[in-house]
Amino acid sequence: MTLVRIVALTISDKVVRWASPGCKEWAEGLEREARVIENDWAALRWAIGSTRVLLNRRPVPLTSLDEVPAATQKFVEMMRGGMGMWLPILYGPQYGWMFFYARSWPERVGCALVLLGSIAAGSLLVIERRRLNVPWYDSIYDDPVACARFYKSELGHRSSTIWIPTFAVLCFFVGLSLGQRGGLQEHPGLGAVCMVGLAVVPWAMLQARRNAMRRIEEIDALLAEREHLAEL
Repeated sequence: MTLVRIVALTISDKVVRWASPGCKEWAEGLEREARVIENDWAALRWAIGSTRVLLNRRPVPLTSLDEVPAATQKFVEMMRGGMGMWLPILYGPQYGWMFFYARSWPERVGCALVLLGSIAAGSLLVIERRRLNVPWYDSIYDDPVACARFYKSELGHRSSTIWIPTFAVLCFFVGLSLGQRGGLQEHPGLGAVCMVGLAVVPWAMLQARRNAMRRIEEIDALLAEREHLAEL
């Protein structure tokens, strides 16, 4: 086996390993194709092209209403857990204090943005925790149809409010990059982290919204199937 072929198969194996649960079959199909391509360089190009699968983060599709309660409970726990908003929340008080000691307008604006992002993230966390403290009633998880409707409603809510965590995290990264004394020239590592964050956050939030809409379509299909079977 040539070195080029080894590299191609290694890339394909990594894509399968790191692919999201909903894209595993897609990644495995691309890997099988890479193994049967005769030309080594063509196999390498195919393997490199297959890395696009890693950009598509999908959960495992729902195939029956019996799977809905577990998916709903996982979703509710994630929403109540803060959805990754703890970093802006924790940094808010520190930068609120730094605001009064800033030496330049960029520093002051940066501190204000971090504080604003922290307030937005904290408010969202409090609201979601109160709203999802008990999803109607605990026994909802024992009724797949009622649970599916509740899940669909929450997914729609998340899709329509996804701009709030996006705004909070973007404020955090922009503020973090501006609020450093001496600017990013003296903090190149932090600047690189902020640039990556500003690039990744919109993509991640867009993926979350797409996954929510895809889940809603799956639930609609499962509910329609259940209604059709009930009419027979």
